[in-house]
Amino acid sequence: MKNDHYISLNGSLIKGSEAIVTPENRGIMYGDGCFETLKSYKSRFLKWDDHMDRLKEGLAYLDLEMPVKSDELKKEVLEVIDANHLVDDEAMVRIQFWREGGRGYKSTSKTSSRMIQVSEYDRSTAALDLMTAQTRCIPSEALERRYKLSNGLNYIKAAQEANKSQKDDAVMLTVNGFVSETTIANLFWIKDDEIYTPSDECDILPGITRGIIIDLLNEMGHLINTGKYAPGPLYESTAVFLTNSLIEIQEVQTIDDIKFKTGHSTVENLRKAFQSYKMENLSK
Repeated sequence: MKNDHYISLNGSLIKGSEAIVTPENRGIMYGDGCFETLKSYKSRFLKWDDHMDRLKEGLAYLDLEMPVKSDELKKEVLEVIDANHLVDDEAMVRIQFWREGGRGYKSTSKTSSRMIQVSEYDRSTAALDLMTAQTRCIPSEALERRYKLSNGLNYIKAAQEANKSQKDDAVMLTVNGFVSETTIANLFWIKDDEIYTPSDECDILPGITRGIIIDLLNEMGHLINTGKYAPGPLYESTAVFLTNSLIEIQEVQTIDDIKFKTGHSTVENLRKAFQSYKMENLSK
Protein backbone atom coordinates (compact mmCIF):
# COMPACT_ATOMS: atom_id res chain seq x y z
CA MET A 1 0.00 0.00 0.00
CA LYS A 2 1.27 3.50 -0.78
CA ASN A 3 2.67 5.52 2.10
CA ASP A 4 0.26 8.36 1.35
CA HIS A 5 -2.83 6.25 1.91
CA TYR A 6 -6.42 7.45 1.82
CA ILE A 7 -8.55 8.19 4.86
CA SER A 8 -12.07 9.50 5.38
CA LEU A 9 -12.41 12.72 7.38
CA ASN A 10 -16.00 13.62 8.24
CA GLY A 11 -17.21 11.69 5.22
CA SER A 12 -14.71 13.12 2.72
CA LEU A 13 -12.17 10.80 1.11
CA ILE A 14 -8.73 12.45 1.16
CA LYS A 15 -5.07 11.53 1.29
CA GLY A 16 -3.72 11.18 4.80
CA SER A 17 -1.16 13.93 4.15
CA GLU A 18 -4.01 16.34 3.38
CA ALA A 19 -5.84 15.85 6.68
CA ILE A 20 -6.15 19.05 8.70
CA VAL A 21 -7.21 19.29 12.33
CA THR A 22 -7.31 22.42 14.50
CA PRO A 23 -4.55 23.12 17.06
CA GLU A 24 -7.20 22.90 19.79
CA ASN A 25 -8.31 19.42 18.79
CA ARG A 26 -9.84 17.88 21.91
CA GLY A 27 -8.91 14.39 20.81
CA ILE A 28 -5.25 15.43 20.82
CA MET A 29 -5.42 17.59 23.95
CA TYR A 30 -7.51 15.32 26.17
CA GLY A 31 -8.26 12.04 24.39
CA ASP A 32 -11.87 13.28 24.39
CA GLY A 33 -13.44 10.68 22.13
CA CYS A 34 -13.85 6.98 21.42
CA PHE A 35 -13.13 4.54 18.63
CA GLU A 36 -13.71 1.06 17.23
CA THR A 37 -11.27 -1.31 15.57
CA LEU A 38 -12.40 -4.25 13.51
CA LYS A 39 -11.19 -6.43 10.68
CA SER A 40 -12.31 -6.30 7.08
CA TYR A 41 -12.40 -9.79 5.59
CA LYS A 42 -12.24 -8.95 1.90
CA SER A 43 -14.77 -6.15 2.48
CA ARG A 44 -16.96 -8.23 4.77
CA PHE A 45 -17.33 -7.81 8.50
CA LEU A 46 -18.01 -9.91 11.57
CA LYS A 47 -20.50 -8.48 14.07
CA TRP A 48 -20.62 -5.05 12.42
CA ASP A 49 -23.81 -4.15 14.29
CA ASP A 50 -22.24 -5.06 17.63
CA HIS A 51 -19.26 -2.82 16.93
CA MET A 52 -21.55 0.03 15.95
CA ASP A 53 -23.74 -0.45 19.02
CA ARG A 54 -20.67 -0.22 21.25
CA LEU A 55 -19.48 2.86 19.37
CA LYS A 56 -22.86 4.58 19.80
CA GLU A 57 -22.97 3.67 23.49
CA GLY A 58 -19.45 5.01 23.93
CA LEU A 59 -20.40 8.30 22.33
CA ALA A 60 -23.50 8.49 24.51
CA TYR A 61 -21.35 7.86 27.61
CA LEU A 62 -19.25 10.88 26.57
CA ASP A 63 -22.44 12.88 25.89
CA LEU A 64 -21.61 13.10 22.19
CA GLU A 65 -23.96 12.85 19.24
CA MET A 66 -23.33 10.31 16.48
CA PRO A 67 -23.75 12.34 13.29
CA VAL A 68 -23.96 9.40 10.90
CA LYS A 69 -26.03 6.22 10.69
CA SER A 70 -24.49 2.76 10.78
CA ASP A 71 -25.11 2.01 7.09
CA GLU A 72 -23.67 5.38 6.07
CA LEU A 73 -20.57 4.75 8.18
CA LYS A 74 -20.14 1.33 6.59
CA LYS A 75 -20.31 2.94 3.15
CA GLU A 76 -17.53 5.35 4.18
CA VAL A 77 -15.42 2.44 5.46
CA LEU A 78 -15.85 0.53 2.19
CA GLU A 79 -14.86 3.63 0.22
CA VAL A 80 -11.61 3.91 2.18
CA ILE A 81 -10.92 0.18 1.76
CA ASP A 82 -11.46 0.50 -2.00
CA ALA A 83 -9.31 3.64 -2.30
CA ASN A 84 -6.43 1.82 -0.59
CA HIS A 85 -6.77 -1.27 -2.84
CA LEU A 86 -7.65 -3.57 0.07
CA VAL A 87 -11.01 -4.83 -1.22
CA ASP A 88 -9.69 -8.38 -1.65
CA ASP A 89 -7.44 -8.43 1.43
CA GLU A 90 -7.73 -8.59 5.19
CA ALA A 91 -7.47 -5.10 6.62
CA MET A 92 -7.59 -3.36 9.97
CA VAL A 93 -10.28 -0.68 10.20
CA ARG A 94 -10.17 2.07 12.83
CA ILE A 95 -13.14 4.43 13.23
CA GLN A 96 -12.29 7.37 15.47
CA PHE A 97 -14.64 10.02 16.89
CA TRP A 98 -13.67 13.06 18.95
CA ARG A 99 -15.46 16.06 20.44
CA GLU A 100 -15.44 19.38 18.64
CA GLY A 101 -14.78 22.46 20.77
CA GLY A 102 -11.95 24.39 22.36
CA ARG A 103 -9.76 23.80 25.35
CA GLY A 104 -10.95 23.27 28.91
CA TYR A 105 -12.55 20.35 30.73
CA LYS A 106 -15.99 21.95 30.95
CA SER A 107 -16.87 21.81 27.26
CA THR A 108 -20.61 21.50 26.62
CA SER A 109 -20.18 20.64 22.94
CA LYS A 110 -21.98 17.50 21.79
CA THR A 111 -20.69 17.76 18.23
CA SER A 112 -18.20 15.14 17.05
CA SER A 113 -15.82 14.74 14.15
CA ARG A 114 -14.73 11.39 12.74
CA MET A 115 -11.89 9.79 10.86
CA ILE A 116 -11.63 6.35 9.26
CA GLN A 117 -8.27 4.69 8.63
CA VAL A 118 -7.52 1.28 7.13
CA SER A 119 -4.29 -0.66 6.78
CA GLU A 120 -3.25 -4.05 5.50
CA TYR A 121 -3.45 -6.69 8.24
CA ASP A 122 -0.64 -9.22 8.34
CA ARG A 123 -0.08 -9.87 12.05
CA SER A 124 1.95 -12.93 12.97
CA THR A 125 0.05 -15.92 14.38
CA ALA A 126 3.07 -17.16 16.37
CA ALA A 127 2.60 -17.87 20.07
CA LEU A 128 3.31 -14.84 22.25
CA ASP A 129 5.65 -14.07 25.13
CA LEU A 130 4.05 -11.93 27.84
CA MET A 131 5.05 -10.31 31.11
CA THR A 132 3.02 -9.04 34.05
CA ALA A 133 2.92 -5.25 34.09
CA GLN A 134 3.32 -3.08 37.16
CA THR A 135 0.91 -0.61 35.53
CA ARG A 136 -2.63 -1.43 36.69
CA CYS A 137 -5.93 -1.15 34.83
CA ILE A 138 -8.07 1.92 35.38
CA PRO A 139 -11.02 0.93 37.60
CA SER A 140 -14.46 1.06 36.01
CA GLU A 141 -15.56 3.22 38.95
CA ALA A 142 -13.15 5.87 37.65
CA LEU A 143 -13.73 5.46 33.90
CA GLU A 144 -16.22 3.20 32.13
CA ARG A 145 -14.39 0.14 30.82
CA ARG A 146 -16.98 -1.18 28.34
CA TYR A 147 -16.01 1.23 25.57
CA LYS A 148 -12.88 1.99 23.58
CA LEU A 149 -12.18 5.45 24.94
CA SER A 150 -9.43 7.41 23.24
CA ASN A 151 -7.21 8.03 26.26
CA GLY A 152 -5.14 4.86 26.47
CA LEU A 153 -2.16 6.08 28.47
CA ASN A 154 -2.29 3.24 31.00
CA TYR A 155 -2.19 0.73 28.11
CA ILE A 156 0.73 2.65 26.63
CA LYS A 157 2.65 2.52 29.92
CA ALA A 158 2.04 -1.24 30.24
CA ALA A 159 3.11 -1.75 26.61
CA GLN A 160 6.29 0.20 27.33
CA GLU A 161 7.04 -2.24 30.14
CA ALA A 162 6.58 -5.12 27.73
CA ASN A 163 8.85 -3.49 25.15
CA LYS A 164 11.60 -2.90 27.72
CA SER A 165 11.35 -6.57 28.73
CA GLN A 166 11.41 -7.62 25.05
CA LYS A 167 7.97 -9.22 25.37
CA ASP A 168 5.08 -9.14 22.91
CA ASP A 169 2.44 -7.85 25.34
CA ALA A 170 1.69 -7.32 29.02
CA VAL A 171 -0.80 -8.93 31.38
CA MET A 172 -2.53 -6.18 33.37
CA LEU A 173 -4.00 -6.53 36.85
CA THR A 174 -6.75 -4.59 38.59
CA VAL A 175 -5.81 -2.19 41.39
CA ASN A 176 -6.83 -5.01 43.77
CA GLY A 177 -4.45 -7.46 42.11
CA PHE A 178 -6.85 -9.57 40.05
CA VAL A 179 -6.06 -10.67 36.49
CA SER A 180 -7.77 -8.34 34.00
CA GLU A 181 -6.57 -8.36 30.36
CA THR A 182 -3.56 -7.56 28.21
CA THR A 183 -2.99 -4.18 26.59
CA ILE A 184 -4.77 -5.36 23.43
CA ALA A 185 -6.78 -8.50 24.18
CA ASN A 186 -8.94 -10.58 26.50
CA LEU A 187 -7.35 -13.49 28.39
CA PHE A 188 -8.40 -17.13 28.65
CA TRP A 189 -6.58 -20.03 30.30
CA ILE A 190 -7.06 -23.78 30.57
CA LYS A 191 -6.43 -25.96 33.62
CA ASP A 192 -7.70 -29.48 34.32
CA ASP A 193 -9.92 -29.33 31.21
CA GLU A 194 -11.72 -26.24 32.54
CA ILE A 195 -11.48 -22.79 30.96
CA TYR A 196 -11.17 -19.55 32.90
CA THR A 197 -11.50 -15.89 31.98
CA PRO A 198 -11.77 -12.71 34.07
CA SER A 199 -15.31 -11.45 34.60
CA ASP A 200 -16.61 -8.01 33.66
CA GLU A 201 -15.96 -7.00 37.29
CA CYS A 202 -12.21 -7.14 36.59
CA ASP A 203 -12.12 -3.84 34.68
CA ILE A 204 -11.86 -5.56 31.30
CA LEU A 205 -13.01 -4.33 27.96
CA PRO A 206 -15.54 -7.13 27.31
CA GLY A 207 -14.55 -7.78 23.71
CA ILE A 208 -16.96 -8.72 20.97
CA THR A 209 -14.75 -11.65 19.95
CA ARG A 210 -14.57 -12.68 23.62
CA GLY A 211 -18.36 -13.02 23.58
CA ILE A 212 -18.24 -15.18 20.45
CA ILE A 213 -15.55 -17.39 21.99
CA ILE A 214 -17.54 -17.93 25.20
CA ASP A 215 -20.61 -18.92 23.16
CA LEU A 216 -18.59 -21.32 21.01
CA LEU A 217 -16.94 -22.94 24.01
CA ASN A 218 -20.34 -23.45 25.63
CA GLU A 219 -21.62 -25.06 22.43
CA MET A 220 -18.57 -27.32 22.43
CA GLY A 221 -19.51 -28.50 25.93
CA HIS A 222 -16.72 -26.81 27.88
CA LEU A 223 -17.17 -25.41 31.37
CA ILE A 224 -16.38 -21.67 31.36
CA ASN A 225 -15.44 -20.12 34.70
CA THR A 226 -15.68 -16.33 34.89
CA GLY A 227 -14.67 -14.51 38.03
CA LYS A 228 -11.99 -12.61 39.95
CA TYR A 229 -8.70 -14.51 39.86
CA ALA A 230 -5.35 -13.77 41.45
CA PRO A 231 -2.38 -14.26 39.09
CA GLY A 232 -1.47 -17.62 40.67
CA PRO A 233 -4.12 -19.73 38.86
CA LEU A 234 -3.15 -18.12 35.56
CA TYR A 235 0.53 -18.91 36.05
CA GLU A 236 -0.32 -22.50 37.06
CA SER A 237 -2.52 -23.18 34.01
CA THR A 238 -1.75 -25.59 31.17
CA ALA A 239 -2.49 -23.29 28.21
CA VAL A 240 -3.24 -19.60 27.71
CA PHE A 241 -4.75 -17.77 24.74
CA LEU A 242 -5.84 -14.25 23.82
CA THR A 243 -8.77 -12.99 21.78
CA ASN A 244 -9.74 -9.78 20.02
CA SER A 245 -11.34 -8.78 16.72
CA LEU A 246 -8.02 -8.60 14.88
CA ILE A 247 -5.94 -11.49 16.21
CA GLU A 248 -9.07 -13.66 16.68
CA ILE A 249 -7.40 -16.41 18.78
CA GLN A 250 -3.68 -16.36 19.57
CA GLU A 251 -1.78 -18.66 21.91
CA VAL A 252 0.62 -17.57 24.64
CA GLN A 253 3.81 -19.56 25.15
CA THR A 254 5.23 -17.73 28.19
CA ILE A 255 4.24 -15.27 30.92
CA ASP A 256 7.17 -13.97 32.99
CA ASP A 257 9.16 -16.85 31.45
CA ILE A 258 6.69 -19.45 32.80
CA LYS A 259 6.03 -21.82 29.89
CA PHE A 260 2.63 -22.99 28.66
CA LYS A 261 1.55 -25.66 26.22
CA THR A 262 0.88 -24.56 22.67
CA GLY A 263 -1.15 -26.50 20.15
CA HIS A 264 -3.58 -27.49 22.90
CA SER A 265 -6.41 -29.61 21.46
CA THR A 266 -9.08 -27.35 22.97
CA VAL A 267 -7.55 -24.28 21.34
CA GLU A 268 -7.17 -26.05 18.01
CA ASN A 269 -10.81 -27.20 18.08
CA LEU A 270 -11.87 -23.71 19.08
CA ARG A 271 -10.03 -22.24 16.10
CA LYS A 272 -11.86 -24.60 13.76
CA ALA A 273 -15.20 -23.70 15.36
CA PHE A 274 -14.40 -19.99 15.04
CA GLN A 275 -13.51 -20.36 11.36
CA SER A 276 -16.84 -22.09 10.72
CA TYR A 277 -18.70 -19.42 12.69
CA LYS A 278 -16.91 -16.69 10.76
CA MET A 279 -17.76 -18.12 7.37
CA GLU A 280 -21.42 -18.39 8.33
CA ASN A 281 -21.68 -14.91 9.83
CA LEU A 282 -19.54 -12.57 7.72
CA SER A 283 -21.68 -9.88 6.13
CA LYS A 284 -21.24 -7.00 3.71
